[in-house]
Amino acid sequence: MFLSLKLYHDNLLKVHVVEFFMVEVIKEFVFEFFKNLKCLVSQDGNLVVIDNVPKSFEDLVGKAAPYRLNFSGNVEGSDFAGKGSRFLAAMTKYLEGAGKATLLKIDFDVDPMGEISKMISLKNCEINNLIKKHKNSFFSRFTFMTTFRYLSEAEQAVNEVYVHKGKVVKGDLSGYTVVEGDSEQVAGNHLEEDYKVAREFLKELLQDKTSEIGEVLGNQLEDEIARVRLHYENLLGELGGDLNGAVDKIRDVELALRSAEGEERDVLRARLERLRKGLVKIGDDDSRTRILKEQEFTIKDAAHKHSLNIDNKLVNTTVIYYPVFSFNLFLKGNDSGRYLELTYDPLTKTLDKLACETCGVGIKELNLCSAGHIACENCLEKCGECGKQFCCKCMKRSCSVCGKALCKDCSIMCVSCSKYVCQNHIRKDCVSGDDRCVNCLRACMRCHGMAQEKYFGEAMDGSKVCQKCLGAEKRGKVMERVFREK
Repeated sequence: MFLSLKLYHDNLLKVHVVEFFMVEVIKEFVFEFFKNLKCLVSQDGNLVVIDNVPKSFEDLVGKAAPYRLNFSGNVEGSDFAGKGSRFLAAMTKYLEGAGKATLLKIDFDVDPMGEISKMISLKNCEINNLIKKHKNSFFSRFTFMTTFRYLSEAEQAVNEVYVHKGKVVKGDLSGYTVVEGDSEQVAGNHLEEDYKVAREFLKELLQDKTSEIGEVLGNQLEDEIARVRLHYENLLGELGGDLNGAVDKIRDVELALRSAEGEERDVLRARLERLRKGLVKIGDDDSRTRILKEQEFTIKDAAHKHSLNIDNKLVNTTVIYYPVFSFNLFLKGNDSGRYLELTYDPLTKTLDKLACETCGVGIKELNLCSAGHIACENCLEKCGECGKQFCCKCMKRSCSVCGKALCKDCSIMCVSCSKYVCQNHIRKDCVSGDDRCVNCLRACMRCHGMAQEKYFGEAMDGSKVCQKCLGAEKRGKVMERVFREK
């Protein structure tokens, strides 16, 4: 008796455990369903309170919101939302008849100056002009209702899969301003490919649940098959037992027939005939074949009953789009200007990254060189002549005499040696009039002018002087001789 009570208690406990998990599954389904409808969902003790429900669902369930839902079926002042309830039936029907396509727009209000200042610090320049433009970026949301059917049970789950640029992404529209979209701004040529991606991802999403149910069904099927095999093994054993008993009875009758006389002998002969006919019937191969076929059919039927059927239904496709902004701006520095275009994605809150145009390193502090190049602090230096800031791309020249860094405008090339020098180390050749560096000239000891070495000669006093001074000396001698002759 005590053993029977324990078995009853264990079975009752299993029933309660199964019922508890079913309640939790239904409860989760109800939560997800009304959240996807953008309803207000809250909890009041063991009750779930639903408000702000679409009119289409209110018409379907036949009751206006708010709803106070319970999952046990015996709570006063609330509606039951468990298995077999009108609410659960209405939710299933609503999903099956929901609109197949929805168009939504995430509405963003972006301050370009504010977003740029968050990402970039302008050091030696400022934004002089800014134009904001945008183009739409799209992603898809697919809502699937999955029904797991096994034995006499049916579990349902709703999953949303978001796809953006051919990849599954995490999606959550809560916290954003969402409005009804404009069909003229939407191109749906990406939906087919997005759906394929979502469908493959759904398989992965359901894998754990499928494995969990499959394992339970597999264990139950093994137990059922073992029970069926035992039953038919007993039948086959009984068939074999009857055969052996019949043979023993025939042997006994044959022995009795040997000593029998008269009418008893006739009776034994008739009995022997009946036993022999029964022996043929019992040992008939058709009987064994019939039992084996019945066993095979019963096992297949058990396997079918313990199979898992999964029905995935696409109940809604939503195209969601939002503006991706491009900021066309003009940077004004002290000595230069630069047009720049930056793309800002308000969903990911990312702005195009800027890199130094000299070293390629990403920068957050933007410097503008005097030639309009974007540069980091390490690649920016001043010209030794004018003092303006240039990047290393522009400051490739230096004075060959003093080594001073020079910009393009401040460097002068010597026509003799083709080297660059600064203003302090360039001189005009007093003979040819060309600009040459001081390294390519020498000073005349008489006029103190500077000229190339080839323009020097020896004066009458033996000193090295420039051709201009030599010419003046010779002209003076000629004039002196002329005046003497006169």
